[in-house]
Amino acid sequence: MPLEVVTEMIENAIADEERTGRLANALRDRAATHGRTPAEEEVAGAVNFVREYVEHVPAYLRDGLEAARLAGRESEMAEVMREATDYWLTESDIIPDRLGLLGILDDAYYSLTLMQSVSDRHEEESGRALFSRNLKAANASIRNLIGEPAASQIDMYVGTRLNADPMTQMVHALTAMSSHRGAFPIPVGEAIWGDHSTEEIVEARLGRLGLA
Repeated sequence: MPLEVVTEMIENAIADEERTGRLANALRDRAATHGRTPAEEEVAGAVNFVREYVEHVPAYLRDGLEAARLAGRESEMAEVMREATDYWLTESDIIPDRLGLLGILDDAYYSLTLMQSVSDRHEEESGRALFSRNLKAANASIRNLIGEPAASQIDMYVGTRLNADPMTQMVHALTAMSSHRGAFPIPVGEAIWGDHSTEEIVEARLGRLGLA
């Protein structure tokens, strides 16, 4: 199952970061471009933010699929999940996966930007967001970390997938079901960031590195 593969990739990337500190070094370098010299605890907090960000991918997708299953729309959400995990499985992604947490930033950004876009479109059509937590601030900070031109390339890919059939049909089906049954918004069962808002988390973890 793609979701199991994604979870394994995240676990391997976290283990790689513990061995190599690749992402931590990249964060120090990026902070330096903003004239910042972060303390080690600040770098560690930023690394933890990225780890938690990527861990939102399987958490969101599991909760979304379960909520859709209970509402009788599992096939529609399964299609959204397939689109959100498809990028993880390609061998020609923009940042090589072999770079650990740094290497799967583009994968996680693709998935969560796509899911946020689906949630936004659902809200436009039904008046309610698909997911309880809004990840726009987190996505923006990760986009900043990825940098150009890679970030714009991923955004373009998200837009292509979001506007293609059968994705549009799946969003419409979920919207119709939500309006009829009131089954959404979908909560995140694994409350990775607890009761804090995404904006608070981003500012606390990345603000002093100039990445918020």
